[in-house]
Amino acid sequence: MNRIFTLLSFVLIGGFTYAQLVTVTLQVDITNYLADGNTLDPNGIRVGGNFATTGATVTAGAMADWTPSDPNSALTDMGNGLWSIDVMYDPASFGQEQLYKFVNGDWGTNEGTDTSAIADGGCGVDDGQGNINRVLTIPQADTAFTFCWDRCEPCNAGIEENVFGKVTVAPNPVDSELNISFDSNNGHLTTLSLFDMTGKKVISHTIPDMATSSTIDMSAVLSGVYIYSLSSEAGTVQGRVIKK
Repeated sequence: MNRIFTLLSFVLIGGFTYAQLVTVTLQVDITNYLADGNTLDPNGIRVGGNFATTGATVTAGAMADWTPSDPNSALTDMGNGLWSIDVMYDPASFGQEQLYKFVNGDWGTNEGTDTSAIADGGCGVDDGQGNINRVLTIPQADTAFTFCWDRCEPCNAGIEENVFGKVTVAPNPVDSELNISFDSNNGHLTTLSLFDMTGKKVISHTIPDMATSSTIDMSAVLSGVYIYSLSSEAGTVQGRVIKK
């Protein structure tokens, strides 16, 4: 019988050592970029960085250094302004610095100029030529990062004070029960939903008028990174939560 093995860690089989590939999901929300009057390039959103240097690959093969026009540098349109790419690394890359930036089509329409928010926000490093690159330390476990175009945080950051007041999510990472509390400024029915990183809705339920908290049972949810969403007529707040 033929068998296909998915190797998720260092495994010793028949005297050979197989190494784990870690997947880092890079996502960018271009809602603000388009709202500022910019136009999406026909080639879509792409990424440029020192990916060949770090040994990065995608499902289709190896990535190139600083070449957003390379087919393997293309992000996938997830809908609602969100674009995503899964980048894979082997253990030889763990701990290295991955430099990158998101690009609309090709160079010249990229984030990270010397006046950009990723410079002001401190999540980038200067390349010495008047541009700023995002930087991450390659982790040893699957991780997802979601940013607003040319920002250090998701596009929804800061909306809490206007819609739900202060939002508290704990514990995070979570093992079983996730508690979400907020100041119910909206006075309307609120929907609390949980999405996986592909955009699939995992959990959804309604919170009654003026309630200030809710609990999600995460015990049956697979380990990984998820997006929680609080939605009402007044607006939507989203954030990330990690299931152990």
